[in-house]
Amino acid sequence: MKWLLFFYPWLELWSLVELGAQTSVATPLLWVLAAIVLGIAMIRFAGSQTLAHLQRAQREGVLREHLLVGDVAVLVSGLLLIIPGLISDAVAVMVLIAPLRALLARLLIASAAPSAHNRHDHARQRDFQEGPHRAPDSDVGVTLEGEYQPVSPDTEPLAPLEHDQTDRR
Repeated sequence: MKWLLFFYPWLELWSLVELGAQTSVATPLLWVLAAIVLGIAMIRFAGSQTLAHLQRAQREGVLREHLLVGDVAVLVSGLLLIIPGLISDAVAVMVLIAPLRALLARLLIASAAPSAHNRHDHARQRDFQEGPHRAPDSDVGVTLEGEYQPVSPDTEPLAPLEHDQTDRR
């Protein structure tokens, strides 16, 4: 994986040089310029779509995750298009197509080092269980302290607690 990060910029450069050698010098320049413009437009579109979806979710009281996943895919695709090169542009198209996006995600997850990931999760779980808020009597879990007031639909609204009141002018 480290070698891929080292060779990636060189592969992108080689793809543009090869495109120029097969066609003309203007073709890779126009390709990069068009990809950057398209990438910026996609990022702006993803931002406005995400904002509209979040406003709609706030009005309806329901947030649909699949809508935001599509917006994030458009954002990532736009970022990939801004990177000059044909390889990143091909990956950007793969991110936009849902079945290919799922395949790409599975490949990336499978290529991650599972042993290091498991060690990290185990250490985080141990820190969570043995942290400063661990209940002395329990084997697992966390003790949370706080105050509550029972509320029913028939009662009148509750006044804020003393420590919650702020000076608002």
